[in-house]
Amino acid sequence: MRPGKLSPSDLQTSVFRYLGATRPEVLVHAGLGEDCSVVQFGDEVLVISTDPITGTATNIGRLAVIISCNDVAACGAEPIGLLATILAPVDCGQSDIELAMRQIDAEAKAQRVEVIGGHTEVTEAVRQMVICSTVIGKAKKDSYVTSSGARPGDSILITKAVGLEGTAILAHDRADRLMSLLPGGVVERAKQFLDELSVVSEALAAVQGNVTAMHDITEGGLLGGLYELAFASNVGFEVDAGAIPIREETRLICNAAKIDPLRLISSGSMIITTPEPEDIISRIQAVGVSAAVIGRITSDRVGVIADGGNRQRVDPPDGDHLYVGLDNLESNGIE
Repeated sequence: MRPGKLSPSDLQTSVFRYLGATRPEVLVHAGLGEDCSVVQFGDEVLVISTDPITGTATNIGRLAVIISCNDVAACGAEPIGLLATILAPVDCGQSDIELAMRQIDAEAKAQRVEVIGGHTEVTEAVRQMVICSTVIGKAKKDSYVTSSGARPGDSILITKAVGLEGTAILAHDRADRLMSLLPGGVVERAKQFLDELSVVSEALAAVQGNVTAMHDITEGGLLGGLYELAFASNVGFEVDAGAIPIREETRLICNAAKIDPLRLISSGSMIITTPEPEDIISRIQAVGVSAAVIGRITSDRVGVIADGGNRQRVDPPDGDHLYVGLDNLESNGIE
């Protein structure tokens, strides 16, 4: 099988058919496009998300905290606790594990999240360190948001710019190759995108307004995220390619790697649907984050990206282009 998340059809066939007993306390169940479960506890809900970091071994502890906190915040919940499972290869040293934990500690402190447990193991089952993080958050029962609430006519917003995480990973993991292909400074600027991968502040600001759905953009990039949100909401979408914010560093690095920035892992950017885009943009900008309208939700259950006069249907995600880019930027991959 190819690296990356299972395809939507494989998930439906091999995963979502086997979900155990249904509990009445669970308000949001496992499903395509939903990154969190929501469990009721009186007037509050517990929001839970889990994710592995597998696409890179660089800054892995920091990314483990950010990615799962983002999922919880995208439900409108405040992250409060994290459990981390560290699987280290046999050639790993204790200093490597300590480095990962120092990264987890620093990012968790920055996000005001406590590390409340986990598991640490050296195993022959992995070739590089893998961290699986589970974050829990809390929200009022009547204030959480899911990926399944988008409605026809809603505007589609995204925050910051697409491809931030993938650009940063490529810049770190293929720095030498990229610096031989691109103008000076591009790679170093791209590495700094790691500082923008949290979406907690903009998510908690947006949820104070009238948002119908939120989804942070991870594997599969913007187009994969839009497909997942539309599937969860039983709607379609139409986006304008020219309205999608893409930074010059991302364009240059994606061109060098021969990949599509719209299908590149994009933590740091959120999809938000709302009938009141001006108000939500104002709330997001108030916490120092940019946001833009890129399209609208439709009723026909088809995803379309328009580029001038060209309209292209968006198919289900088929792997993230990060892995293609990493392979293409091997020293013998691109001449």
